[in-house]
Amino acid sequence: MNRKTYRLTFTAETHLKKAVRDTKERWGLSQARKYSAGLQAGFQYIADNYTSFNSPHRDDLAEGTGFLIHLVEHRYVAFQPYDDDTIIVVGIFHESMDIPNQLKEIQRMAKHEIAVMKRDIGTGI
Repeated sequence: MNRKTYRLTFTAETHLKKAVRDTKERWGLSQARKYSAGLQAGFQYIADNYTSFNSPHRDDLAEGTGFLIHLVEHRYVAFQPYDDDTIIVVGIFHESMDIPNQLKEIQRMAKHEIAVMKRDIGTGI
């Protein structure tokens, strides 16, 4: 059995950096490191378990976008399975945001980023 994994699009990486930066500014470096580690552990949890989620798997928030969504550390993580072993994270949004509208805003860009990422995964990059 292959180890399940995740990849972040450029947009998702930008969202992650902003979340960690905001945490650092508000709560300090130590908390920002813990938050970053918690988010990354959450991404791995999603990769390992997304097919068997009960909650807080909130696909209703992503309706019509082609993405799945799951709550991790006060952030909704929007993702798309690539294959049985890999998910692609397309966005990371604070739970207080209007998630459906945020997803619709990044949908076109995310589709392009996913296509590039799928090509790169297919070629082993």
